Amino acid sequence: MDTAIFGAGVAGLMAAITLRSAGHRSVIYERVHQRHDAGMGFIVVPECIERLQSFGVGITGVPLKSYCSRDITGRILHEEPVPAGCRAIRRCDLIAALLRLLPTDETLTFDSELDGVQFDDQGLICDARIRSGERILSVRADLYVAADGVGSRGRQALFPGWPVPRAQVPEVVGLVQSSEAIRWAAGNFNKFHAACGGIAVGVLPVDAEHVVWYLQFDAHRMPPPQESAAAYRDFVTHLIGDWADPIPHLLAHTDFSRVHLWLPVDADLVPRFNQGNLVLIGDAAHPFLPFTSQGVSAAIADAVALADALSTGSDLAGALTHYSVERHQQCSLYITRGRQLMQHFLQPQGDFRELPIA
Repeated sequence: MDTAIFGAGVAGLMAAITLRSAGHRSVIYERVHQRHDAGMGFIVVPECIERLQSFGVGITGVPLKSYCSRDITGRILHEEPVPAGCRAIRRCDLIAALLRLLPTDETLTFDSELDGVQFDDQGLICDARIRSGERILSVRADLYVAADGVGSRGRQALFPGWPVPRAQVPEVVGLVQSSEAIRWAAGNFNKFHAACGGIAVGVLPVDAEHVVWYLQFDAHRMPPPQESAAAYRDFVTHLIGDWADPIPHLLAHTDFSRVHLWLPVDADLVPRFNQGNLVLIGDAAHPFLPFTSQGVSAAIADAVALADALSTGSDLAGALTHYSVERHQQCSLYITRGRQLMQHFLQPQGDFRELPIA
């Protein structure tokens, strides 16, 4: 079966790997050449690691030991073990590990993004249009996989006008190379909380040399900064510049020209993840709030579940419906849990016991 995959993030690359393993041919269409630093790093749960390893994807990163919730002076408010097997990893390292399993000269087409689709009377895509520079090209395939992120054109084709409002809590994310911060973190996931609620800083070691820091804040009280290095520096320094070590050290060693402002969405799940020969995976299907730490793990689970469904011998429509029902049920739990964790984060309190790994 010939498959067109839109998007070369974790979801799209993993879908190409799982479908290729099942004997299908895939071409991935991606808008930009380099998107490996977006997101910086993340936590992967044990089930995700097992799925990756079963397809030969090598996982590096840092095994996490404990979650430490702290106040702004650094005092530990709560500590508990992270679920056994969780790791933190740089996004670029995972992308590189996925790419090593694909013949990129055959599989990846850059400078190409989904522009729109046309459905026939049976609800099947009869034509998909790709924009490449000023050119519009037609792509034909048996199966179309939309892995094109939060602003998915594939999802918009299925559900025009489906609301994807911005979440109340954005993040400013930075990456720092620092042996001092690595020693301080000691393999733990640390998060500093303001007593007033609505402001927190996470510090996550992602390899032997780098830590990711991220500032979460209530955008209703603190509007996000303009997208510039100077604005990011001023905003972050004003909010957390005098918090406990290692935060001042991390800010002093951050290249703010490479800092990322992440504006998550707080959207309800679409009613289904498929129609005809089009299927949604990853953020295109189910953008999550960041509090669950499940975005990447769910994208990988989607790719595996899709290949498994196609291998059952059912017709294409039946296989995609089976995939949609299975993944919709699981992802609805993460939507609910993410909203619960966000509301907990926004409230003033002195007890921060909610482990931010759903």
